[in-house]
Amino acid sequence: MGAFKTTVKTLFVLLIASCAYALDVDVASIAHDAKKQNKHVMFFHHIPGCPYCKAMLDENFKDEAILKEIEAHFIYVDVYTQTQGTITYKDFKGSYKAFSAHVGAFAYPSTLFMNGEGEVVHAAIGYRNINEHFAEISYVSTGSYKHMDLESYVQKLELEKE
Repeated sequence: MGAFKTTVKTLFVLLIASCAYALDVDVASIAHDAKKQNKHVMFFHHIPGCPYCKAMLDENFKDEAILKEIEAHFIYVDVYTQTQGTITYKDFKGSYKAFSAHVGAFAYPSTLFMNGEGEVVHAAIGYRNINEHFAEISYVSTGSYKHMDLESYVQKLELEKE
């Protein structure tokens, strides 16, 4: 339980820090770190006043299984569109909100996953409940996106439960 509380506190501090202060992000550097750690990068895009964003933050990012999966397999980047700062990604340099549009997070909330090369490997656009979100996180963390579509992966998970 101690590790879980530490993970929750870490994610909470990151969320609060990114919301309250100017924060410049270099995606290439983060992707490089992810590659060195054999992890992916997980971007959670959200906006103020969005009830679906709030629900995911209040539910999914407090779920013990999700937090453990994120901590083990991802570098987490909170992309709150009101954060003051600049994100640099390949030939893009701009605001958090402009970055969301640039990488294809055209609706909120959105969760985008990048590999260590800085390529988006999966995009979950829109609200996901805890089970759906965990399935998509594990779809990426297991590398299943490399050889099957999400629907096939979810069916595989269902069969394994039986």
